[in-house]
Amino acid sequence: MKFVNQPTAVEVHFDAGGAVRPRRFTWQGAWQEVTDVGRQWTDAAGRHVLVMTAGQQTFELLLARESLTWRVARASATSTRA
Repeated sequence: MKFVNQPTAVEVHFDAGGAVRPRRFTWQGAWQEVTDVGRQWTDAAGRHVLVMTAGQQTFELLLARESLTWRVARASATSTRA
């Protein structure tokens, strides 16, 4: 996975237990549908969520603790532009 650190809009569902389930997010000007949500963890930067898109691409989304804004922190090599 490649570090990209790009702002994104995320449509997300928070369940009663506090789990985060992104449904879709913007990447390179288009909405990406999330088909699977993987590991989630929290660190000083915020809440990290690994997701897979319909195109079988993997992304790490980050909800920043201080600003409550989303970023694409990392993306699979096949999902980044050269």
